[in-house]
Amino acid sequence: MKRALKLSIADSLKEALANHQQGRFREAGRLYGEVLEHQPNNANALHLSGVLAMQTGNPRLAVEKILRAIAFASNADFYSHLGEAYRQLEDQERAIQACRAALLINSKHTGAMNNLGVALMEHGKTSEARDVLAEAVRLNPRFAAAYNNLGNALRILGDRDGAVAAFRQAVETDPAYGEAHSNLGQLLLERLDITSALEHCQRAVALLPNLAQAHNNLGNALREAGKLEEAKRSYAQALHLDQRNAMILGNIGQALQEEGRIEEALSWYDRSLQADPSSARTYANLASCLAEQERMVEARTAYEEALRRDPSWPEANAGMGGLLRDEGDYEQAIAYCRKAIAAKPELPAAHGGIAQAYTELGRLQEAEQAVRDALRCDPGNTGAYSSLASLLGRRLPDDDLEQMRRLAATVVRKSRLLPLHFGLAHALDARGEFVEAAEYAKKGNALQLERWVRQGRDYDPEQHRAFVEQLCETFTPEFFERSHGLGADSQLPVFVLGLPRSGTTLVEQILASHSQVHAAGELAFAGECFESLPNICGISATPLECVNRLDKESAGGAARYYLDRLARLASGKTRITDKMPDNYLHVGFLHVLFPRARIIHCRR
Repeated sequence: MKRALKLSIADSLKEALANHQQGRFREAGRLYGEVLEHQPNNANALHLSGVLAMQTGNPRLAVEKILRAIAFASNADFYSHLGEAYRQLEDQERAIQACRAALLINSKHTGAMNNLGVALMEHGKTSEARDVLAEAVRLNPRFAAAYNNLGNALRILGDRDGAVAAFRQAVETDPAYGEAHSNLGQLLLERLDITSALEHCQRAVALLPNLAQAHNNLGNALREAGKLEEAKRSYAQALHLDQRNAMILGNIGQALQEEGRIEEALSWYDRSLQADPSSARTYANLASCLAEQERMVEARTAYEEALRRDPSWPEANAGMGGLLRDEGDYEQAIAYCRKAIAAKPELPAAHGGIAQAYTELGRLQEAEQAVRDALRCDPGNTGAYSSLASLLGRRLPDDDLEQMRRLAATVVRKSRLLPLHFGLAHALDARGEFVEAAEYAKKGNALQLERWVRQGRDYDPEQHRAFVEQLCETFTPEFFERSHGLGADSQLPVFVLGLPRSGTTLVEQILASHSQVHAAGELAFAGECFESLPNICGISATPLECVNRLDKESAGGAARYYLDRLARLASGKTRITDKMPDNYLHVGFLHVLFPRARIIHCRR
C-alpha cells in the first residue's frame, strides 16, 4: 500500500534535490523513493536517484535508473550523467556515446563536454579530450572541474606550461578545489618549484584529508625537499586510505631506496608489482634498485620486463641504456636513450646517459651538448653539472661553477648533493684551488660513506689492507707456475689499468683507432667473475680461497663467464679493451684466466 505524500510530487522532488545538493544523501534517497513509489515513471526522480546511486558508489544501479529515465524523456543532463556512470564502470565506449548523445541535444552543454573529455582521456584519445575540455572552459570560464581535467590532458600530452596554467585557473576559480591543488603541486614538483609544490600539496591534504592521492603527492614533494621521514609518513597515510595502490607502494620503495635501505625498498617494489603486475614504472624502479646493489643480471631482466609491458617507457629505456653503457656497448646505449627522449623529451637521465656514452667514445663536443640538453630539461640537475665538471675540467665556465656553488648551498636532498660535491671537487682541483676542492671532496666522501653504511656496505682500510696482503700471499711465483695452462687461449681482452687521470681513457681511445679494437670502457665483468668463483668451483669458500683450488675445468668456466659477456659487446673485433680501475686487484687472477691477454699499466 502506497504511503501518502506529505507534499506534492513537485515539492517532494524539490526537497529531495535540496537534501541531495547539501550532502544529506540518505534523506534525499528516501524522498526520491517516495516519489517513485507514486510515479514509477517519473523521469526526473529516476535520473536524480541514478545520480545519487553513482555518487554513493553504485554506478551499475545508476546506469539502470538513468536508462529508465531516458526511456521517458530525452534530456542532455540524463545522457551526460549516464556517460559518467558508464565511465565509472570502465565502459569508456558507452561513456563516450552517451556524452555525444547529450551534445546532440545541447551542443553547448559544458557538463557533457567535461564528462566526454575525461572519458576520451581514459580511452587514450587525449588530443581530442584536450580540444573538448578547452571548448568547455571557453563556454564556461568559471568551470573549475573542466580546467582541472584540461590540465590533466595537457600534462599527458607533454604541455607542462599549459597544464600549470589550467591547474592554476582551476584553483583560482575554486580555491577549495583540493584535487586541483594536488595536481598543481605534483606538476610544480616536476618543474622543481619545491616551495610552491609543498604549499599546494599541503593545501590539498587539508581540503581532502581522505584522498589518498593528495597524501601521495605531498609525500613526493617532501621527498624532493629532502624530508624523507615526513615523506614516508605521508605515504603511510596514503597507503592507509588505499592499501592496494601500486604507485603508493612503489613510492615508499623509492623513499627507502633513496635512504640506501635497498633490501626494504626491494620488498616494497615486490608489493607494488603484486598490486599491479603490468606496471612498467615499478619494474623500471625495481631495476634501478637492483643496479644500485650491483645485481646487474637481475636489473637487466627487470628493465626487459618493464619494456615488455611498455616498449616506450622512458625511464626503462634510459635505465637499459645505462646498463649497456656500463657494459661498454655505447652505440646501443645511445639508441636506448634516444628511445627514452622520443617518449619523454625532457628526461634529464636520458640526455645524461648519451653524454656519458659520448664521453667514453671520445666524442667530447657531442658529450658536452648532451649534458647541456640535460641541464636545459632540469637546470638544477646536479648529476649533469658533475658530468660537465668532469668533462671540461679547468675549462668549465665561471657561470657554471658559480651555479654549482649556489646549488651546493641550497640543495637539501643528499642524493642530489653527492654528485655535486664530487663535481665541485673535480672542477676546483683542475683550477688549482686545492683547499676548497678538498673540502668538497671531504663532504662527498662523507655522504658516500653514509649511504654505504645504510646499504650495509662499508670501507674499512684495515680490512682492505688485509685483503691486499692475502692477494700477495696467494699470487706467488710458485702459484703462477702451478696454475700454468689452466686458462683460456684467448687474446680478446685488453686490460688497461691505472689511477684516475693516469691516461687510461687516452690509451683506450688510441687503441680503439684500430679497426679491430673495440673500446668497452669500464666493465664490471672481472669483479663479477671473481665474486662468482664459489659458484663456478662448486664449493663454499671465499673467492680468494677458491683461487688456490682452480683446476682446468673451473678456470675454463671462469674464463668463459668473462668472455661470453665480452663477446656480446663487439662481434667481429679481435681485441676489446676493459679499463675498469678496480681490475688492479684482479691482475693475478686475470693473468691465470687469460695468459695471452695484454695488460697495460698507465702511470702518471
